[in-house]
Amino acid sequence: MSEDTWAGVRERVRGFARHSGADRVFGARGHGFRLGPVLGEEQLLSLEAELGVALPAAYRSFLLGVGCGGAGPHYGLMTPVRQDDGWQWRGVGLAYQGQPTTAEFAGRPFVAEALQTELDALDADEPRAADFADDDAYRQASAAWDARYEELYDAQEAGAVFLSEQGCGYTSLLVTTGPHRGEIWEDLRPMDRGIVPTGLDFGRWYRRWLARTAQELDTADARP
Repeated sequence: MSEDTWAGVRERVRGFARHSGADRVFGARGHGFRLGPVLGEEQLLSLEAELGVALPAAYRSFLLGVGCGGAGPHYGLMTPVRQDDGWQWRGVGLAYQGQPTTAEFAGRPFVAEALQTELDALDADEPRAADFADDDAYRQASAAWDARYEELYDAQEAGAVFLSEQGCGYTSLLVTTGPHRGEIWEDLRPMDRGIVPTGLDFGRWYRRWLARTAQELDTADARP
């Protein structure tokens, strides 16, 4: 996907910001329809060198042609920025800044599905006080179980970028490694649904937001 695919999108988003009903669009108070500056090719190459893999084509061309973060689905897009300790995606200019992702973490294998199987098995094997002879043994087993659960839970996000905060603990992730590279997945673990695919790549996901926002603003204009 080339930068031409995104022709006119930056101006279109700016047009949303000038609309009288813009602040009523879901998430708009998080990003204000502001977009960060585009990234240069040298910056992208530096980021990809640290990531260890090329960014998905649709997302890469968006960074080059539209902006590095800001206005987008939900409460807005996280922004890749160079920190003293390397590249990270951070909530630059967003009211709800979400969880930062380092390039090193995003470059690891994406194995969320396999880890969910492990988590399900672990969940079924949670220690029960009745199975232990004394409280100390139960506490030790519970502490070990908690530590392993947290380790697997956190590792499910590896190989992906925390891209957008949806609210109520739900998030959108951009997969950066493996066979699902370029896809948008949703972290629905707060409702015990795991990390699941949306069936969309970044380009379709962002353009769906554009169309939905335009329709919402058009509907607002038509109201008496």
